[in-house]
Amino acid sequence: MSEYTEIERPFLHQLQTLGWDIIDQGQAIPSNPDKSHRSNFRQWLLPEVFTRSIAAINPGAGGKSWLTDKQLLDLQEQLLRQPNRTLLEANEAVQKLLFKAQVDVNEETGEQDPVVRLIDFDTPENNHFLAINQFRIDTPGCVKQFIIPDIVLFVNGIPLALVECKKGGPTCANPMEEAFAQLQRYMNRREETAVHGLKEGEPRLFHSNLLLIRSTRAEADYGTITSGEEHFYPWKTLWPRDDEQQDSGVESMDPQQRLIEGMLNKINLLRILRTSSVFMDTDGGPRIKVVCRYQQFRAANRIIERLRHGKTAEEKSGVVWHTQGSGKSLTMVFVARMLRVSKDLHDYKIVLINDRVDLEEQLAKTATLIGGRVNVIDRRHDLRRDLSTDQSDVNMVMAHKFQVKDESLPTAVAEALATYQAMPSKSTFGVVNDSSRIVLMIDEAHRTQGSELGENIFEAFPNAARIAFTGTPLITERHGEKRTVKRFGEYIDKYKLMDAVEDGTTLQILYEGRTADAALNEKAEFESKFENLFRDRSEEELLAIKKKYGATGDILEAEQRIEAIAKDMVRHYLEHIFPNGFKAQVVCHSKLAAVRYQQAIHNALTEAVTAMRAQPEPDEEKIHQIEFLKAAVVISSDGTNEAAWITEARKQSRAWNAVNNFCKPFAFNDPEQPYSGIAFLVVCDMLLTGFDAPIEQVMYLDKKIREHTLLQAIARTNRVKKGKQRGYVVDYIGLTHKLTEALTLYAA
Repeated sequence: MSEYTEIERPFLHQLQTLGWDIIDQGQAIPSNPDKSHRSNFRQWLLPEVFTRSIAAINPGAGGKSWLTDKQLLDLQEQLLRQPNRTLLEANEAVQKLLFKAQVDVNEETGEQDPVVRLIDFDTPENNHFLAINQFRIDTPGCVKQFIIPDIVLFVNGIPLALVECKKGGPTCANPMEEAFAQLQRYMNRREETAVHGLKEGEPRLFHSNLLLIRSTRAEADYGTITSGEEHFYPWKTLWPRDDEQQDSGVESMDPQQRLIEGMLNKINLLRILRTSSVFMDTDGGPRIKVVCRYQQFRAANRIIERLRHGKTAEEKSGVVWHTQGSGKSLTMVFVARMLRVSKDLHDYKIVLINDRVDLEEQLAKTATLIGGRVNVIDRRHDLRRDLSTDQSDVNMVMAHKFQVKDESLPTAVAEALATYQAMPSKSTFGVVNDSSRIVLMIDEAHRTQGSELGENIFEAFPNAARIAFTGTPLITERHGEKRTVKRFGEYIDKYKLMDAVEDGTTLQILYEGRTADAALNEKAEFESKFENLFRDRSEEELLAIKKKYGATGDILEAEQRIEAIAKDMVRHYLEHIFPNGFKAQVVCHSKLAAVRYQQAIHNALTEAVTAMRAQPEPDEEKIHQIEFLKAAVVISSDGTNEAAWITEARKQSRAWNAVNNFCKPFAFNDPEQPYSGIAFLVVCDMLLTGFDAPIEQVMYLDKKIREHTLLQAIARTNRVKKGKQRGYVVDYIGLTHKLTEALTLYAA
């Protein structure tokens, strides 16, 4: 049995059952371009198919196309002509044309610069869907004379997807890796080729590409032109069949069949292209192209269906529980884009609500992907003015703007409190807009839903659809399940931790309790540890400290303890994390502890270097690298009269551009990037949640935190990145019990 008979041919046949035309050229190297609708093997667009299809979906008054032959040729040229652009730039430019191409004039009506449809998104059946296998493209001047991708999928003659099939065997030990390498070769994106000044492949074939697919039949996944191998994902939904019947047949399908059925059916493929693929800049990294993951697509579509068919606010509302790191912000973007392009829902006013400043910046960045203007409401008095209109716009607002401040508190205190928690207020906010054509999308809703602040938001928009997004389940009574269900409705979609680990979208987390400090949880051992740490204090002082702090406060800020832990951290970091180029976040009890940790980590790194230098044959390169490492403190301001050392720490963090440089890989030999050496980010609360740095692999915990925050905190370490096998959480404060409880809650 060959690759062709086991993988390629079944792939084509399944496409045929979905209504695709197929051209099966067998297994031989093609010698006649006519068979694939081309005049030569250099062409990557199918000229005849393109011309015929575009004419058909742009009919004039008499049913015949209003486009002239010259205009059809010009449209083809617009796609083909991408001078001096990188592959990604060309891909972005071509994708814009797929949504909105124009010609000079409609000669039938006289309209200037009319828009031309290159794809009929409203009626998928009007387009021409064609799959061709063994699609040869000649590559003169390259290492090989030609490339032959296994299957190329065309819509109206435009190549939207490329499939590489691989069968394992004696010469192919890891077929999925081989398929990835082959896709990179076709795009001329292999670094080793560029280093030698050589070229391979034909990047132009990918100027219009939406999906790269690889399959062994037993495994099948997809990515985009910028995806690293770790960002190729399986597709596991047959939406809308998931919701039509109990047994959608998904379980009996192999991964290849599921991907074809779920992604490559005509409706879903065009919907993914139109609403669920975006180009975005990454933190400290390059611009990338992202296509939705299956749980995002399923959840976004389910939300749209609720808005379409629900009769009341309650019927339209619900909760999306998607685990940390599964892309909730992008799901909101996809919902908004689906609303904007739908004929019956495009008039909805969209309000994105979140409850933390650090998340606001992240969400604002993501919200721009919706397209058009995003109105960020910064001031409370703008809120009523902007949100009371019937305009179908996109708005973003912080939850605490819905608060009526308690005037008995000083303004600064009230504002500070409002950033993180709900405050009791003397009067409610009142109705802002009673329209039923409003959708509120509330990020990390578990923090707002149980509070008076939540009541104010719902009172402000009594008839709005309320969609709550949370990464942590709302399932115990203590976490307010009854209140949540009453407030938001039932779960719309669930994607749990184990789903994400199974899909490879997040990594397993290895938890390690460092017993040295389990003593803090044991009363008797705590006493002796306490005496040791504070042996130079008077009896009265000891009593006062115990009374006030118990096992926190001074004991968690004590320099001797911090120094001992920092040594252990640095030892663990250099052994397990640093060799693969990853970084660490240290979460500690207070701002003072954070500053002390920074100093202690620097001391421990210096000691490590001294010890290495004392060896008979010191490793100079490794010593140079460790000397490059730094710890940075990221803490919030304490207002006008904050302690000088806090101001100093914040000033240093700004000068080092700490967060951005933490997100970057180490540039040991680049004098332009000295602060890429930030290996430890020391925080007490600021970066626990609204922060995504795949380069972080370990979190060192020395602070008591509660379940929801704990889950969000540890989920910083399990983001996928090349070379990263797992995330680590090293616990110095004894949160084992809390963590077990939290993970049970999480995986439920």
